[in-house]
Amino acid sequence: MVKKYIPIGIIIMLIIALGFTSTAAFAYWQDVSQIGNVVIRFDGEDAELVVTETSDSFTGMLVPEGRVYFEGEVDQVIFSYEVHIDKPLVQSMNLVVEAIDVKIGESYTYGHLVDIRIASGGNSFEYELFNSVVTVQIVVRLLEPIDQDEAVERGLDLELVNVEDAEEAFSSIKGEDISFVVRFSVTPRSID
Repeated sequence: MVKKYIPIGIIIMLIIALGFTSTAAFAYWQDVSQIGNVVIRFDGEDAELVVTETSDSFTGMLVPEGRVYFEGEVDQVIFSYEVHIDKPLVQSMNLVVEAIDVKIGESYTYGHLVDIRIASGGNSFEYELFNSVVTVQIVVRLLEPIDQDEAVERGLDLELVNVEDAEEAFSSIKGEDISFVVRFSVTPRSID
């Protein structure tokens, strides 16, 4: 298991399925790491999916883009992992990485304000895995709560509206834990 705590008023827990866990938070990051094994079964043979965190430890505060005003604040947090299978493969496999179950506090209500990008894509990505190390980069950002009144008042595109009431959303997420699961899975690659 890989554990990482990052307090920032709001805490992001990044739980990596298959036994790897990382937790983050919105501000003061503490580094607590533990590594465990994940065994994957391939037609009767065991192999280990090895996930190694390569990110530097970080101390700071995650804030929405454009809201970095003080030293130690950042508008994104980057997690990097190196992933491989510990046995030689005779054919390519798919490494699927997904970010799921995003919550702030104990609720999914404002989970959509946590923007998780895997390899510059969305909240899921698929890699080819074949006897090499795959580097997986996950970027976590916090979206500013914007309601329709605020968008009109500030002259913003209405597509940026992401909550019914921005003040209520801000009050609800301020100081709350943010959690999400990053699941690494391996599937057979289709042969064309």
